[in-house]
Amino acid sequence: MNKAVLIVLLIAALLSPALAKTAPKESSHKSTTQVESKTSKDTQKEKSKEKQKDKQKEKQTDKQKKSKASKSTKSSKKSSKKSSGKIAKDDESPSDSTKKVSIKSDDPKAFTKALLYEKQGVEVEFVDATKKSRKSRKKGEKKPTKTETVGEYFDFSTMLIPITHEARLGSPYGIRDHRLHRGVDIQVEKGEPMVAAYPGEVIVSKYNQGGYGHYVLVQHENGLQTLYGHLAERTVKVGDQVYPGDIVGLAGNTGKSSGAHLHFEIRYGDVNIDPTTVVDFPHWQLKPGVEKYSKKKAIQAHRKIQSKLKIENVYIVKKGDTVADVAAFFYISEDAVRRINKLGKDQPLKVGMKLKGCM
Repeated sequence: MNKAVLIVLLIAALLSPALAKTAPKESSHKSTTQVESKTSKDTQKEKSKEKQKDKQKEKQTDKQKKSKASKSTKSSKKSSKKSSGKIAKDDESPSDSTKKVSIKSDDPKAFTKALLYEKQGVEVEFVDATKKSRKSRKKGEKKPTKTETVGEYFDFSTMLIPITHEARLGSPYGIRDHRLHRGVDIQVEKGEPMVAAYPGEVIVSKYNQGGYGHYVLVQHENGLQTLYGHLAERTVKVGDQVYPGDIVGLAGNTGKSSGAHLHFEIRYGDVNIDPTTVVDFPHWQLKPGVEKYSKKKAIQAHRKIQSKLKIENVYIVKKGDTVADVAAFFYISEDAVRRINKLGKDQPLKVGMKLKGCM
């Protein structure tokens, strides 16, 4: 028994140091695992913090990018506006590539400018300058006529006198034979060339038996019209473009005329302008101040003579009067009396009828 006890004790003694060595190792292992778990937690926290910082940085960079982009778009818009403004300004004047210029049709020197540009090889475009006024008018106030709305002055400084030398007047502008003589009669020799006063387009070229005879009417882009009557021969036709100095016809004695002369008129719409207020015919030159000829005064003079004409241009039919009597009073043909007063071919006259000698 003693031997057995001794053996057990010896075995226990031998095993006790080995157990002692293994016990601390387990504790150290446990401590290292705890440290490792702590460090892993710390690294995870640091990583999450870094991620949050990265996200914040990304947000800031996105905001910066957006603000830069908005600034760039604004600057691009401003630059585009500036560039478009420059282009618009450049369009107003003719460039070397386009060689085109716009001229307002109410410019009194429109055709003079056009001729100069055409000589330089620049294409000219006429622009209508008349616009409707949006200003409110008072009750009962009349709407302004076309002649009162376009500009304030005529410029006759570029006008070419239609005859080629000094000449006296045979009959002035005004009321004659109870009718309005709408132009002047200039004494010339038969066959002399009559020339266009302004550039323009021929709108009438025909023969009128009862009045003008062979005559030409030219429309000018400055709003004026000029008429050349009693011609022996017309040298232009409707649609022809004429320039100052171009021959429109040869002087003659056709129509209602008692001798060779040129009947010359200046018109502006329904307004007749006395040519002697513009041209000193005996001395073949323009009068002073024609570069700023008042349209208002021209219109007022026209209205004044029209009010006189209303009194003068009336024939009241008496008992026994015929169309021939009325024609003799107005110094026109019977056909003209019937045409102006819209009388039928065989329509009789009634006592008290008021007849006119001109439109």
